[in-house]
Amino acid sequence: MNPTYGFNLMWQTTRMTMDAQAVIAMRLVKIAAGGAAGQAEANLMISEKMRALGESHAIALRAIGSADGGAARITKLYQRKLAANRRRLSKI
Repeated sequence: MNPTYGFNLMWQTTRMTMDAQAVIAMRLVKIAAGGAAGQAEANLMISEKMRALGESHAIALRAIGSADGGAARITKLYQRKLAANRRRLSKI
């Protein structure tokens, strides 16, 4: 395995965590505002999380026996989803 692999994955995960905090903050503002938009955001958040869980589970199952167990692919999956939510929520 590449010696920098672990560091790269750690950096990607740290960056993803910071992005997640920004998305959480934007979602909380929208949900706290209430109304139909707040309810729709709460519902969307739950359905997105369930879909992402299923997708990451499928990646992990396909990666059984691999060196990283699919960690890099799962991280990329969540990074894409976070980026999409950040773009969508930033348009408010």
